[in-house]
Amino acid sequence: KLDRKRFHRGETIALKVSASENTRTLVARMEDAGAVPIALRWDAHAAANTGTLTIPDQTIPGTYKLTVTAEDIAHNIGTQEVQIEVLP
Repeated sequence: KLDRKRFHRGETIALKVSASENTRTLVARMEDAGAVPIALRWDAHAAANTGTLTIPDQTIPGTYKLTVTAEDIAHNIGTQEVQIEVLP
């Protein structure tokens, strides 16, 4: 879940991801933007898996895919993508 879909270069995106209790790993990435992938962790207060991903200062303005990949204990993998816009 994102509170918005437009961000400036250098800005941090707060991620809140709902996933089943069988989820072993959750990773968010924006590879085309050059952002470092981040692991999401369970936050009991938020009742979701959370993390922050920073858009690199050198990212070229445009539309990018933010992808969250989940793997469960049986090694099944699922992904969810959302388009975000990076502004100067």
